[in-house]
Amino acid sequence: MNAIYNALYKYITPLFGYIMLFFYGIVDGFNGNYGIAIILFTVFARLVTLPSTISQQKGMAKQQRLAPKIRRIQEKYAGNQQKIQEETQNLYAREGYNPMSAGCLPLLIQFPFIIGLFGVLYNPLRYAIGLDAAASDQFVEVFSNMVNDGIIDVGSKVDRYYPLYIIQHFDAVKDYIVSKGITTISDDAITRIQTFIDADRFTFLGLELGVQPKFKEFNKYWLIPILSGVTSLISAIIMQVQQKRTNPSANAPGAGCTMLVMPIMSVWFAFLFPSGIGVYWIASNVISTIQSLVLKKVISPQKNIAKLMIKESVERRSRENSIKRIKNS
Repeated sequence: MNAIYNALYKYITPLFGYIMLFFYGIVDGFNGNYGIAIILFTVFARLVTLPSTISQQKGMAKQQRLAPKIRRIQEKYAGNQQKIQEETQNLYAREGYNPMSAGCLPLLIQFPFIIGLFGVLYNPLRYAIGLDAAASDQFVEVFSNMVNDGIIDVGSKVDRYYPLYIIQHFDAVKDYIVSKGITTISDDAITRIQTFIDADRFTFLGLELGVQPKFKEFNKYWLIPILSGVTSLISAIIMQVQQKRTNPSANAPGAGCTMLVMPIMSVWFAFLFPSGIGVYWIASNVISTIQSLVLKKVISPQKNIAKLMIKESVERRSRENSIKRIKNS
C-alpha cells in the first residue's frame, strides 16, 4: 500500500502541480489567491470524474431494478446466508452489475486527486510561486541546515514538508542566508517568495492553506474539518433522499458507506492534511451535491429503470424467439 502511495505521489504530484500553476496563473491575474485556484482545481477534478458519477447514477438504477430479484433470492433461501450470497453474486454476474458502482467507488476515485493535491500543497515554492526544482531544492537544503543546527524547531525532519515551513518562517530563512553568505540562492527567488507572502496569496478566508488543523488544539482551523464533515453529510443525505424517492423499498448497497464513511473520511482528511486539502474537500462536497441534483434532472433514475426494463424485455423476447426457431427447425 505504501509503495502504491509513493508511486502516486511521485508521478501525479508534478502533473497536478502544473495544473494548479495554470489555475493560479488565472486567479493571480485578477489579484486572487491560492484558495480560489484550489476551488477551480476542484471543478476540474469533478469534471474529470463526471463519467464515474454518471456510472454511479446508472448503477443505482440497476440496483433498484434488481431489488425484487434479490428479495426473491432472500425469501427462497431464507436462513442460508451462504447460498443467498452465492445466488446474489450469480445474479450480479448475469446482469453485468458491479455493486461498487453504486457505492464507494466515487470516493475511491478521489484518492489520486487527494494525493496529488497533497503533494502540490506541500511544495508552494514550486507549484504556487513557480520556482524551478533547483531553486526550490536550494531553499530546502538551507532550511534543513537550520533545523540540524538547532536554529529553528518545526517538530519534523521530513524534508518533504520543508517548503511549507519555509513560507511560515521566511524571515528567519532570509537572515540565515545573509549570515552564512549564501550566494547560490538568487535575489529574484527571494523577492518572489517575499512578494507571495506579503500579498497573502497562501491565505484563504483568514486561514493559511499550509497549516494543518490539530485535533488537540481547538482554534479557527477546526472550521475546516467541521465544514468538511457537514457538507459531506448533507451531500450523503440528499443522495439517500433521492434514492428513497425513486424506490422506497430498495436498500442500496452503498447506503452505509455514503451515510457514515464519507463524512467521517472528510473529517479525518481535514485533520490529516493541510487546510488546503480541506478547502478542496469542502468544495468537492458542495459541487458534488449540485452535480447530483442536476444529474437527477438530466439522467432521471426512473427513466434509467424504464430503459433497463425495456432492454430486459427485448433480450427475453429475443431468447424466446431463438428457442422457438431451434424447436421448429
